[in-house]
Amino acid sequence: MGLYDLHQTNQIRKTRAMVNSASDDMLAAKRQTNYELDGVDQRIERLTLICEAMWQLVCETTGLTDEHLAYKLDQLDVSDGRRDMKRQKTSTPCSCGAMVPAKSLLCQFCGAEPPPRSVFDTI
Repeated sequence: MGLYDLHQTNQIRKTRAMVNSASDDMLAAKRQTNYELDGVDQRIERLTLICEAMWQLVCETTGLTDEHLAYKLDQLDVSDGRRDMKRQKTSTPCSCGAMVPAKSLLCQFCGAEPPPRSVFDTI
């Protein structure tokens, strides 16, 4: 075996080690992502259960019905101009007159905090 062959064999070994390491890193990242998604699924299931329990309490104490809920849900859904079952966060006017984007904590022009938003905008 010549010197060139030894060099090539060494390069192949190094490349295989790099590929194996990258593959291990990708598997670890995939496991972490799956773990995090499982946690999100559990939180959604718990929130769904809590919402259903609260709705049943509201119905029992106020006489509201599922039709009332469906009507209000539809009103909220179309309030942003689209019927898509999503809640779009809106900009808030600042004391300086600029509009502060929903995801911003401070006005991009004067640096002031915008007026209090709905508690649901913090979710």
